[in-house]
Parts: sequence; structure tokens; C-alpha cells
Amino acid sequence: MKIKTIVAFTLIFSSLSAYSQDKNLQWINENAVSLAENHSSDTTFSFLDSELKENTILGLGEASHGTHEFYTQKADIIQYLITNSNYNLIGLELTQAYLKPINDYIQNGNGDLKGLMKDLMLYNTQEIFELFQWIKEYNQKQTASKKVVLFGFDSEDFWHDPLTRDKNMAETIIKTQKVDKLKTIIWSHNVHIAKDKTMAEVEAMGGYLKQEFGSKYYALGFDTYKGSVNVIAEGKIAKHSFDSDPNTFSGLFSKAKAGNFFLSFHKKSNPFLQNKNKITNIYSVWTESRALPIQPGLDFDAIVFVRETTASFILE
Repeated sequence: MKIKTIVAFTLIFSSLSAYSQDKNLQWINENAVSLAENHSSDTTFSFLDSELKENTILGLGEASHGTHEFYTQKADIIQYLITNSNYNLIGLELTQAYLKPINDYIQNGNGDLKGLMKDLMLYNTQEIFELFQWIKEYNQKQTASKKVVLFGFDSEDFWHDPLTRDKNMAETIIKTQKVDKLKTIIWSHNVHIAKDKTMAEVEAMGGYLKQEFGSKYYALGFDTYKGSVNVIAEGKIAKHSFDSDPNTFSGLFSKAKAGNFFLSFHKKSNPFLQNKNKITNIYSVWTESRALPIQPGLDFDAIVFVRETTASFILE
């Protein structure tokens, strides 16, 4: 009798779990905005207009620092927002020492861009090179007050202390934004832009930005299910392949009809608001654990998902 009862409960639980996943997947398919790999129209991201209507600072995350598709999607979003929504201040998870000469290049054309990028390690990529070139060409057509400005908000002084590092990065962004008073885009890892403590278990940069800007800070995370990625190994770039656990949010997202999509967690009847599960998380170095938990709607306002990703293209 006991065995029959256990089997019955197991079957009921499995059925409920499958039903819940089916409902969640249905909600994703009904609300996801399909994204193309290559965007041919500057209206591709027009759905962001309503999402970012009151926005001052947009955090663009990434599940890794070495993924081609994250870089190209982010570059396309940045180009759209610069062109259509007057975002003129772009901050990257790099030190100002690296970004200052690159900003001079995109403002005035001074220097050789490949030479200026050669020490950026995982950010020394063809994708970011092309974004910087696009911004330079855009700036050439603008008056001084309309030009896009780049800045770095990281500091090597705090790399040994993650808690202080995130607070310092947020303070640098807040100070820069308040001086320049420009709509701002922040390019950083998911762990840093997250608004809640679910991922890092401590206050991240995004948490401090949320405290300062409230709903005017918008965090857009990026996720994938499988593929290849560049990381740092013994001071050099190394490529690794990976697969994610199918029993995660990443696994669920991978079953959606669209292979690449944008999903806002502010849509009606969001089934994820009270749920916690993991998405892909790859640091600058390779680790055996490659996932961290999130609570959709608390950590991120929305997510861009790319089912299968490839390693970024390192500049030669």
C-alpha cells in the first residue's frame, strides 16, 4: 500500500510539474519577440520604445564575456537606441585608462583603433571593434553636443574585492551620468547589472543603480543554452564548449518556438515572478559550475535569449 501511495504521489507531482512547464512555455511563446541574427532594419528593436519609455540608465548584461551573439545583439540594440532614442553615454566594464583613448578616437579620430584595443583581452573582438567604428562614423555627422561618449567604470584597484568593486562601479556610473546628464547604456556581465541579490547573493552594481534611479534603471539580461565561448586561461584566450542543465530556465527557454528572442518580465500574468531557477553563467575564467539562480522580474526586467551561441572573434 505504501509503495502504491508513493508511486501515485510521484505521478501526480510529475504531471503537475509537466503541466506547469507547459503553461510557462506557452506564456513564453505568446510574449517573446523573435530576434534575427542579423538586423537589416533600424526598426527591429522598436518594441524597446515602450519598455524604455521612462528609462535613464539601461544595463545590458551578458552570460559571458566571450560570446559572439551577445556582442552583436548588444551592438544592434545600442545602435538602435543611439539613432532613435537619444542615448549618448556608453559605459563599459573596463577601466577609464583603456576607454579614454578609445573615446578620443570615436570623438576625434585620433589613434589606431586596433592598437588601442589590443590589451582589452576578452573585449578585444571584431564585434566590439565594429561597434566602435560605427559610433565614430555616427559622431562624424553630429554636432559636439550630440556626439556619443564612451567611458570606463571599472577599476583594477578593486578586482580583489568583489563587494567594493560593484559599489565603486555603481558610484562611477552615477557620478558620470549626473555630470553629463545623458541617457546612458551600461555594458557589463549579468552578475553586475542584476537589480536583486539572487545571483551574487550580495548587493551588485545593479542593486546600487536601482537604489539611485529606481524604475529609471532597466536591467536586460542575456542567456543561452549551449555553444562555445572564449575565456581567459593563463593570460591567453581559450575556447570552450558547453551545454546547460535542461532543468533550468535556460533549458526551458531553449524549448521556445523562437531560437533567439526578447522576453519582458513585465507582461501580464508573468508565471516566473515568484519562481527561482538558474540561467547560464560563465565568468572570465572557465569553471565547472556554469549557472546561477535568478528571479525573473526582480533581477532582470527582461532577457535576450539565444539558444545556441558561438565564441566571439578575437582581433588579430
